[in-house]
Amino acid sequence: MNLREIVAEWLKEHGHDGLYYDNCGCKIDDLMPCDEPNIDCKAGKIVPCPGPEICEAGGDCDWHIGVKNDRT
Repeated sequence: MNLREIVAEWLKEHGHDGLYYDNCGCKIDDLMPCDEPNIDCKAGKIVPCPGPEICEAGGDCDWHIGVKNDRT
């Protein structure tokens, strides 16, 4: 079992959808696409795109990975 598989298994077991850090996020089915895990990544949930004023892609995306709270 490699690091990517271990992390994916842990995320699934704990109800997370992927990893995020700053303006970067990846879903479980595409973890660490850069092939270099960031030690600052955090487990997160899929949340709606926050809108063009906050989104790095100018709001041209359906989701982000982040903290899910009562307001999202």
